[in-house]
Amino acid sequence: MAESVLKSPAVLKFDTDFFTKSSLKPEGVIDTGVCGDIVVASLLDKPEWKFIVKKFSLLDEERVPRNKTMFNREVKFMQSVRHPFLVKCIYAAECPGYLAICMKYYYSRTLNFHVGNIDLSLSEQCVVQVACALRYLHKNNLVHLDVKLDNVFVDGQHNAILGDFGLALEMPAGQQTLKARNIGGTFGYLSPEIMKAAAETEIDPYKLDCYSLGVVLWSLVFQRAPKQAVNYYFETRKTRDLQENIRDMLLRLLERDPARRVTIADFLHRVRRDSIYRNIIDTN
Repeated sequence: MAESVLKSPAVLKFDTDFFTKSSLKPEGVIDTGVCGDIVVASLLDKPEWKFIVKKFSLLDEERVPRNKTMFNREVKFMQSVRHPFLVKCIYAAECPGYLAICMKYYYSRTLNFHVGNIDLSLSEQCVVQVACALRYLHKNNLVHLDVKLDNVFVDGQHNAILGDFGLALEMPAGQQTLKARNIGGTFGYLSPEIMKAAAETEIDPYKLDCYSLGVVLWSLVFQRAPKQAVNYYFETRKTRDLQENIRDMLLRLLERDPARRVTIADFLHRVRRDSIYRNIIDTN
């Protein structure tokens, strides 16, 4: 049985506020999730150094168990995985009233802010990079389950970095499916089989990551926000003026039948033949 790459999360204990202890100045809340605020902060003596602090509230007793579970899962994944296109945890801490994860701040933000402003070549590069990150995860029996524009960060060199492991899972060695009730995701990125599945239906979660990646590429190419009601595969088929390599990428990822949908490894193998980003595929 393959050894798990996931290790127990290393969490510091602070007896005071996270920002005070870390010599950080909060600059503003950029988003509020189900667990708490996501804050941009700068180092007090070097304000040009910025970080993201993701907070998990411990103030609502009913939500504490869920928030602790999601915090521990995310920290464990971020501290354990090692890949250039996956977001890393700088450190995590338990503070009075909340849990916190400190991460690098990406000045170019997420792919969601680049829809309509990114050309086909860079769209292909970003999707190839996220696919490389997913190939690494899948090889280690890990599934992300929330691949979406908002969870792909863009660094200063226009590299795509996949983050947010709040829904990620480790698959038992040799197991290919999960019951639908155990799988999360975001509307607009969910594949047809998970949308129509009963709670006990067995689903291949690796193929869900493939489909969600296809939706990311579709949004970048068609310059439209994802919507669950859209048949992405049909929209791709009926559009005549797509580059053939982009059309092929989309159709392979967005295949509605999961049995015919490519795996991430097969997708990268096929893309490699024609892609100018062959070196990225070979070295990551």
